[in-house]
Amino acid sequence: MQDVLFLIFQMVYALTNEASGRLGAFAALATTSSTISETVLQLLWKKLSSVGPLVYLLPKHLIQELRHSNGALELRFHKTPKQSDLARLHLYAQRVKVICADRKALPSQYKHVFQTLLILHSQVRSAGSLLPHLYCVELRDKKDCLIQCLDKLLLPGLQTLILPPHMLRFPDVQNLLPHLQTLVYISDSFHTAIILNSLSSCSSMHHLTLSYIQPTMMTSLASLHQLTSLTLVITPGSSIMKKTSSIPDHHIRTEVLNFHVESDPRPSNDTDSISTNTGFPALISLLSNHHITCQGLSITIHQEYCSADVILDFFNTLTSLASIDDDNDDGFLAWEDLAVYLTALELEDLGTCRIDDDALLNLALRLPYLQRLLLGTKPFWEELPRATLWGISLVLHHCPHMETLGLLFCCTLGNHKIESADTNNLITTLHIGFSPPHSPFTVAAFFAHSLPNLDIIVVEPRESHRKYGSSRTDLTLPDQDIRIQEWSRILELTKEFADV
Repeated sequence: MQDVLFLIFQMVYALTNEASGRLGAFAALATTSSTISETVLQLLWKKLSSVGPLVYLLPKHLIQELRHSNGALELRFHKTPKQSDLARLHLYAQRVKVICADRKALPSQYKHVFQTLLILHSQVRSAGSLLPHLYCVELRDKKDCLIQCLDKLLLPGLQTLILPPHMLRFPDVQNLLPHLQTLVYISDSFHTAIILNSLSSCSSMHHLTLSYIQPTMMTSLASLHQLTSLTLVITPGSSIMKKTSSIPDHHIRTEVLNFHVESDPRPSNDTDSISTNTGFPALISLLSNHHITCQGLSITIHQEYCSADVILDFFNTLTSLASIDDDNDDGFLAWEDLAVYLTALELEDLGTCRIDDDALLNLALRLPYLQRLLLGTKPFWEELPRATLWGISLVLHHCPHMETLGLLFCCTLGNHKIESADTNNLITTLHIGFSPPHSPFTVAAFFAHSLPNLDIIVVEPRESHRKYGSSRTDLTLPDQDIRIQEWSRILELTKEFADV
């Protein structure tokens, strides 16, 4: 009966939680019968965005407010609390299972009180945690005071730990690793090395995000046999990226592989002269050093790193990496092995205006099992895109399982005929980025033939338009609202033609 009641109230809570202003009505249910009250309280306290509510469970006469000269407010204990004063706090703390911070989970005004609570708790209940059923912690701010308290707060039963990049202090998480299923830990080389050296105990790890420090250390990733997603973060100036043949033989397996290359804060006057620790050369070095098998590949890298020529060179290199030869220890990625399994390739942040139909053909031939392909649909183009509608047809022909497609292209067919183009019935949404709309009847006729089930056309995100579109004065680009209208008209024509 209690389980059924919990499921019912869980559904009600989900609805009221999404509706602004209605959560108070749900909370009022806690004042009814004891059976209903406990169920409601479990749901209300299961997930916190801040530990502040726990602080306010303390008796008011114990707390004093201090106003500093800079205007900041701080809460402090007026006197040391007795264990009886903490009874209500301990009761509610047992219901907390998730801390997912919107900003700071432990704002500075609560720091003194919360740290004192942890100390008092450890003195009396040394074997347990203040939050004994906590299984997920997600922090976003590297200055969050809760980071300093994690060593005292977390227990080995924790399943998910997501920490902000480049924290000012690094908690000791080694004793948590055997039970963790999700870990995001982007830090310096020293602390990342500690994690890497302990990965052999991570039998339950499914989702891992780590800083890439240097090739030899990263081979321990091969010991993780349950990985669903692996994200490697390359930090210019910290990550050591170079091709080497001296690393041990290893094979990293994951369903989804993500690369994230952070911005280089150091100024550069030559965008074509790129350090091997930066941008695309860093990725090529990484892929060349490690034997990786995955089904999905996602790369996040900023266009500002280099010019379109360097991007095109990276694109060509990515699809031409040599396969490992058992008799030739050249350290290259077994790209043929990867290509067999690769079903997703996401390069939305690349400026791909110089990727032409031949480059798309090359990619499609090497990755025939792609189901998701996103190329350059976020940045503003530096010149007119070189790919055409026929390039889309080539991708559809050689990647027959394609379900999600995003490309930058010009609305031309060249000398090709629409009836010669391939047809895909799986794609319902097409991402076009900053692709300039023109020749609406030709484009609609092509889409009606090649993408007969097309239902949505998505232009670049609003934030991309603000970042790129308004900063260029040397190219004529219609306002985003106008382009949305033009592409909407093309979509309407497509549906009309497809129905004929």
